[in-house]
Amino acid sequence: MEAVYEKFLNPGSEFSPMPFWFWNDRLDKKILRAQIEDFQEKGVEGFVLHPRMGIPKETEYLSDKFMDFVKFAVEEAHQRKMHVILYDEAMYPSGAANGKVVKKNPKFASRGLFATKIDELPDVIEIPFNDEDDRLVAVYLAEKGKENNTVNAERISCIFPLNAQIIRMTDKKASILQEEIDRFFEVKDRQKEEYCCIILKESYTNGTIRGVHAEQDDGEKNAPRSADLLNPEAVRTFIELTHERYREVVGQYFGNTIFAMFTDEPDITGRNADPGCIAWTGHFERFIYQAGLHVEDLPGLFFHIGEKTAHIRQTYQKVINKRMRETYYIPIAEWCQANQLYLTGHPAKSDDIGLLEPFTLPGQDVVWRWVAPEDEKGVTGEHSTAGKCGADAARHYQRQRNLNEYLGVCGIDNSWNLSASDMKWYTDWLAVRGVNLFCPHAFYYSVNGKVRSHERPPDVGPNNVWWPHYNHFSTYIKRLSWLMTDSINQAEIGVLALNNYLPWKTAKYFYQNQIEFNYLHEALFVDGQLQLKDNCIIAGDQSYRILVIDEIEISEFDQVVKQLLTEFIKNDGKVYIISSNREMEELEGVTYLPPDDMSSFKKHFLASRYAELTGESSNIRLTKLKKSGKIYYFFTNEGETNYKGTVKFFNDMPSEEWNPWAGSRKRLVQNDNGQYFLHLPYRESIIWSVEASENLKNDDRPGSAKLIEIDPILQPSNLSKHEWSRDSLVDWSMCEEYQYYSGTITYHFSFNYHGEKVDEVMVDLGDVYEIAEVSLNQGESEVKMWSPYMLQFPGEKLIEGENALTVRITNNSANQMDKQSLPSGLIGPVKVIGSVHSN
Repeated sequence: MEAVYEKFLNPGSEFSPMPFWFWNDRLDKKILRAQIEDFQEKGVEGFVLHPRMGIPKETEYLSDKFMDFVKFAVEEAHQRKMHVILYDEAMYPSGAANGKVVKKNPKFASRGLFATKIDELPDVIEIPFNDEDDRLVAVYLAEKGKENNTVNAERISCIFPLNAQIIRMTDKKASILQEEIDRFFEVKDRQKEEYCCIILKESYTNGTIRGVHAEQDDGEKNAPRSADLLNPEAVRTFIELTHERYREVVGQYFGNTIFAMFTDEPDITGRNADPGCIAWTGHFERFIYQAGLHVEDLPGLFFHIGEKTAHIRQTYQKVINKRMRETYYIPIAEWCQANQLYLTGHPAKSDDIGLLEPFTLPGQDVVWRWVAPEDEKGVTGEHSTAGKCGADAARHYQRQRNLNEYLGVCGIDNSWNLSASDMKWYTDWLAVRGVNLFCPHAFYYSVNGKVRSHERPPDVGPNNVWWPHYNHFSTYIKRLSWLMTDSINQAEIGVLALNNYLPWKTAKYFYQNQIEFNYLHEALFVDGQLQLKDNCIIAGDQSYRILVIDEIEISEFDQVVKQLLTEFIKNDGKVYIISSNREMEELEGVTYLPPDDMSSFKKHFLASRYAELTGESSNIRLTKLKKSGKIYYFFTNEGETNYKGTVKFFNDMPSEEWNPWAGSRKRLVQNDNGQYFLHLPYRESIIWSVEASENLKNDDRPGSAKLIEIDPILQPSNLSKHEWSRDSLVDWSMCEEYQYYSGTITYHFSFNYHGEKVDEVMVDLGDVYEIAEVSLNQGESEVKMWSPYMLQFPGEKLIEGENALTVRITNNSANQMDKQSLPSGLIGPVKVIGSVHSN
């Protein structure tokens, strides 16, 4: 066990955070080298090389000059035994090569399907072609619905292409003549005023990406054109321009220093596409028809046409994603595999789990504070599934690692106001869900000017006030990544999901009751990734005896899913459908539960818990892992208050506690009822191991001790502006000279002590905003980045006579960067508390 603990305590560099490194200014090799060195000194042993807005035009993306900097940075990393992930775009979304794909062939620009609805029918219907590559897909005459954006599904008549002869076509327009329209209304008692004309036309979307050079951002005149990612020729061009260029320059480092290529939320229509379009490519309707839809179903992509509308749109989305896998993700994955690289990154949507199969290192992102500590954002809404989306795809496709790009624009109000406390919350939120490669967004090469400093802020690395303390985070991330790698969570519940939708409502109940589950998405069934063994569904190393369908109609799944569920039920497997709609298609042997019936939830699901927690525990998350034959429990506190309670396990009793932040351990002790006491303060996490070291002593301190409380005296100092000169503790933001200051100020305290020898010393700082570094009598300092701001020192640090207490407080970068007057500094009250244990 000692060897295992040592690996946990000092994990290898492969578990390092891999931050986006924004190259966003005029590049200089001396600065590149200095920043790489700085990264490594802070325990960051790799980076994602990310071209970003702010690179001068003379350093053109993929040019010899640009690639010379790439080669320099990679070689520097190689010499330091660091790790590199290449990023395949400038800037995002991926697939355009900064517009070079479309420049090479304008016909490779993004395509879309546009709908036009004419409510008042003219004598002659004219359909203009604004571009020579516009193509008429279909024309309909349809009875108007009772509400806007609806048509009568029973009264949709396809005029084109089913009756193509009535369309007059030229290079610039198509027309339906008056006599043809009149003939239509001569039959079936049709009334012209009750009908509309729907025109579906394929055209360029005029979508763009965000570029890296001046005037290339959203809405600017040189914003690079996005490419048609459903066109294999366009994607082949993207690979030739981008991937092959990197191979040409730094290919010798593929498979060693460079281990992956990152593709970032490719967007089929592009950003800022012309309004009203949906993703399309040339003659894409033929793929729609092959999936079982008819030409008269196409209006349902834009208008509500009755009960079949949802089925039409879900079928369309399946066809789009299938095509996207075939034309974009798979070719890039095959190129990566042939060149000894992993494909990593993530699709556009938080729950696009079906697109992750080609990824050898599946990923997702958590950005824009869509997930956050407040307002239950961690367990509600579509984005609350993003952590498990990549992690569960990796579990079931048996990928060793999964990545999450996180912290981008996650400050409060999307500002620089992201605290170290919140950064810890996001890290824990991901880890307990199974993420094991952390990609912080982002470390900025430069924050020169708002075009850089406020481009998707904040910098979560070198340009943030917490950077001097970043070693704490990098070490913590490595330990969690080690724990979550090559480990199997012991969930016995599988929650069924569509390829593009992960349900979250029942998942919320599971999280809040420490019931572990994983998402099983449709493609696993269809692609034969699942096996039935006795009364369990086997997916890779995972085994499920309970399946839950959360408010998804059975009819939305492929027939293969229904067939396997039927066999599973026959083998005494348990299937629960959570639904308030009992008119949905029924499945024999299934248990139906209303979504608000908590008593039934308790009856059927609480038995799948690993342990029973007392007290208010709805914010405690728990995963149980098997790693190299050993069992671990990982607890996190996602709430805003401290947790104190007891834990009673049903089997696999833990024996030892590991603190991944502090790097400490102690033996666990059960009470007479077989319970363990769990104190998990705000923002804390803990690991409990079933196996314990034989040499580890019991934590035999008594439950009570004599406390000696001391009030240290503040000693103002005028030595520098970075030392506190006032004779009382006040909020910096209330001081004119510090109102918009971000940085560190040192406070000096002194006190006399004449008394008995203490066993421990606790420094209680009271209220702090936001990071405290404390030393007692010039000894080694302790750091606390979130409340409660209580720091512990060995008893011998308290000496007889005069004692010196030094407190360095670092506030939030938003004060300076956003001119926010946030609470800052040491507010107190400050107390020193000595503990004397009785024998």
